[in-house]
Amino acid sequence: AQVLVGWIQSQDLTAVQFLLLANLMFLLLGCMLDTGVLLLVVLPVLMPAVRLLEIDPVHFGVVAIVNFMIGLVTPPYGLLLFVMSSLAVVPLKDIMAQVWKFLIPLVLVLLLLVLFPSLVLWLPRLAGYGG
Repeated sequence: AQVLVGWIQSQDLTAVQFLLLANLMFLLLGCMLDTGVLLLVVLPVLMPAVRLLEIDPVHFGVVAIVNFMIGLVTPPYGLLLFVMSSLAVVPLKDIMAQVWKFLIPLVLVLLLLVLFPSLVLWLPRLAGYGG
């Protein structure tokens, strides 16, 4: 984790640049790894960098969870693709061919959440969150 923090400082990354890189990493890893692995292994490694760049932890957490959700429906591993195939009694290849129509809007919403933290934080702030 400290190596990552040192690298971020040497690259002079902004919060948005870091979030975009983290999203890219989450999306790529989400295609291959289980959500639990990402949550328990990758997120704690990134938290010192989140604190360094003064990114709101709630914002980062929501962005990470949306990334993990997208990973659950992204081929080739996409666990939810297998669930959909089984429930709908539709061949997996047919579902994989159609899932891309849904992934594009999901990634666009993810980009909006990264660029506009207030979309994520308005409700917690309304409930009294001070971050």
